[in-house]
Amino acid sequence: MKIIFANKYYFLKGGAERYLFDTQALLERHGDEVIPFAMRGAKNVPSTWKWFFVSPVKTERVQFSSSGLKTAGRMMYSFEGRRKFSALLDATKPDLVHIHNIYHQISPSILVEAKKRGLPVVMTAHDYKLIAPNYSLFHGGTICERTKPHHFWRAVVHRCVKDSFLASVLAALEMTLHRVLGLWRDGVDLIIAPSRFLQAMFIAYGVDKEKIVHIPHFIDAAAWTPVEGGDYALYVGRLSSEKGVDVLIRAAAAAKDIPVHIVGTGPEEARLKVLVETVGATNVVFKGFLEGEALRAEYAGARFVVVPSVWYEVFGMIVLEAYAAGKPVIASQIGGLSEVVKDGETGLYATAGDAESLVNQMQMLWSDPATAKEMGRTGRAWIEKDFTPEEHYRRLMDAYALAKNKAAQK
Repeated sequence: MKIIFANKYYFLKGGAERYLFDTQALLERHGDEVIPFAMRGAKNVPSTWKWFFVSPVKTERVQFSSSGLKTAGRMMYSFEGRRKFSALLDATKPDLVHIHNIYHQISPSILVEAKKRGLPVVMTAHDYKLIAPNYSLFHGGTICERTKPHHFWRAVVHRCVKDSFLASVLAALEMTLHRVLGLWRDGVDLIIAPSRFLQAMFIAYGVDKEKIVHIPHFIDAAAWTPVEGGDYALYVGRLSSEKGVDVLIRAAAAAKDIPVHIVGTGPEEARLKVLVETVGATNVVFKGFLEGEALRAEYAGARFVVVPSVWYEVFGMIVLEAYAAGKPVIASQIGGLSEVVKDGETGLYATAGDAESLVNQMQMLWSDPATAKEMGRTGRAWIEKDFTPEEHYRRLMDAYALAKNKAAQK
């Protein structure tokens, strides 16, 4: 099968890209051909198809400039994206289009070209952008569902997007326009939800339940060597407000006997380092961005992994990595995390945003290394059974077949 993978980035930027590259490799191992479509960039993985990629835009900061106007236009409807995607479709003649994160930098305008050719379109949802201007449903340090179900303009009053009036206006206008044009509704045949929580949220916001299937992410456990024991607690992920790293730091300050390693970078890094000094968390060490063997070594040396998220985590790929490394997980009982952590079996739940709750769970596992080892073994056995690449491939092929049937009926 020949499949287009469309995603705004074609380098390892975050969890969505990690899934994209892992899935691309999985498909190619089974003899399928994957053709990327993304935004041009110096960090991109080399690709034969890079000449079809769209020009780059920056969305980190809203600004009044020619660059800012280009970004705003791209958010609304990208004629460049549609034109280049059309050329790619004509050049490759794929069997199916699988989109990931295409909003803002690419735009759903490309879906029009896929549907003109009668191509089935599948989308893996990595966040909540399909249902809200604020893709994380997190604002001002708390869960934000003010725009539910389709009240996009409430985001402007509360500055839900980047705490900016202008960014919120653009996001509300974008979603209103796309809803009126039916770009997502008519352009996507099937949505893959990595967690049942995300699936239920989409349905609660009005997405047709017949268009959503649940397929959890996967991990190749055979590529990891589990190591029991360890001498620190570990956080791996983006340093941003919704990840709850500040909660972990406050917990660490109250449990100074537990060394804590923080792996990752992000917009909150400077503030978090100041917080470490402020609360006297001398047991916290920032390790920066790590990948490959260096990251696996960090997992190997940990006694347990902490996922202190305060937003509706979509899935929790870090949890699968922890299990692959033979480590138990202490996670906030929120969003999709409840589906990948079995409380008392593969790890422990902590109350989201509650440092005291997190301290208690960390001290429990730290003081009981035998239980930590047993939980790590149980987690490893679980992913070897239910989160394998082969099971994921089978379910993905079923989803592709379903999307083809849906597209044929239109």
